[in-house]
Parts: sequence; C-alpha cells; structure tokens
Amino acid sequence: MTFLQVEFLTVRGRVVSFVVRLMRAMGGRWLNVVRYDTAHGLPHRDLLDRHGRIVRKDWLLEMPFDQALTYAKNDLETNYERYCEAFEKR
Repeated sequence: MTFLQVEFLTVRGRVVSFVVRLMRAMGGRWLNVVRYDTAHGLPHRDLLDRHGRIVRKDWLLEMPFDQALTYAKNDLETNYERYCEAFEKR
C-alpha cells in the first residue's frame, strides 16, 4: 500500500512551509520513499532508502514555496510507481 501525505502552513494566504511525503508499507512499517519539504529554508526533494537515509537531495532553488508545493504533489501523483520501484532496489 502506498499513500501521499501533504502538510503545509500558510500565513495570510501564503505558503511558508510544507512537506509532501510518498509513503509505502513494507515489513509492517510505513517508510518514506520520497519527501519534498522546506527544511533548511529552501524547497527540495529527498530520495530515501529503507533505513530513512537520504541518498539524493535535489534543490528547487528558483521555485517559490507555493509553486514547489504544487510541483511536489503533481510529481508524486504522476510518478509514484517509478519512485517506488527505484526505492525497492535501494
């Protein structure tokens, strides 16, 4: 089973932080497959392994938070199967 978890905070209608996670059930636990977030003050994507370690970080440097949030949701909704297949090989 796989699902998308979306959390975001707005102030006066403006996105100020977010996290979008692609989660997968494996071995009786929920694991992060891919995570987009604004930790470190900039939007980015983390590809994770089964131990929760970041294997790759891609920065979305020129993208405002609201656009990055939409991009993250669209990317994970469209490409979740590809991300899950790659995750299982890591």
